[in-house]
Amino acid sequence: VVSTKNSLWWKAPAVQGAAFTFGYTPSNSAVHTSDGGTDPAAGERGWEASVDFSPEMVPGLRVGGGMGELENGSNGANNGDREERTWFATYVFGPLSVGYQRTDDESDGTGSTDYESDVYGASFNVNDVFSISYQYGETEYKSAAGTAHNTAEFTGISAAYNIGPMAIKFTDNTGRNINGSTTTVDDDNKELNLSM
Repeated sequence: VVSTKNSLWWKAPAVQGAAFTFGYTPSNSAVHTSDGGTDPAAGERGWEASVDFSPEMVPGLRVGGGMGELENGSNGANNGDREERTWFATYVFGPLSVGYQRTDDESDGTGSTDYESDVYGASFNVNDVFSISYQYGETEYKSAAGTAHNTAEFTGISAAYNIGPMAIKFTDNTGRNINGSTTTVDDDNKELNLSM
């Protein structure tokens, strides 16, 4: 909701490693409302809340989540309220970092698509100059009609070698069924980069 106009945003100071945020907007349209005026768009109110927690008793762990709702926040023939939820966990142990995130985005309107996403990854510092990483993500697209539930998949690997002022980096990223379409051409990208 904070990406729209006329919104309020509050972030509490972190207490015992936990930080809370809250956002609210009386109108989720993208149009500014002047003083004393009414919103010319059909958008209604929205809210969101989140927590980000790094417990002191478990060094390296970070967990958090958020949820929110936009009333009449879906596009389509029959708009409905749109709800979003996400949570994540990351853990750093020496040279190893791992992370996972789950997201659900759904509407009670009949003219919109719902989404479910899972993303995870890991990176490892082999030594002071060489690191590697792997990541995978998938998003399931659930059509409003309930007839097509396609899943987009993304994978990537990367490696970096740094010595003095020079860095050599390699990435290999692949996308399948992009935007949830089985007719979309899959995308592969490889890149080798040298910087000094």
